[in-house]
Amino acid sequence: MQVELVEPPEGAQVGERVTFPGFVGEPDEILDPKKKVWGTLQVDLHTNTELVECYKDIPLTTSAGVCTVFSMAGGSIT
Repeated sequence: MQVELVEPPEGAQVGERVTFPGFVGEPDEILDPKKKVWGTLQVDLHTNTELVECYKDIPLTTSAGVCTVFSMAGGSIT
């Protein structure tokens, strides 16, 4: 199994929130432990052919640009 870290774009600020454009909202204050939120979302997280992290083909984005990996195109994010 190959593993790579997600890299923020150059110029991204430490602690900056990453977003998926088109999805808005604030985090829940308390998560219901009976709901399997991560398992539901994780199946749609992947890297595309340009090495960009995506959720349903929407790039993981900061104010400085998109987050990437070094070499794992078409990989799963777990």
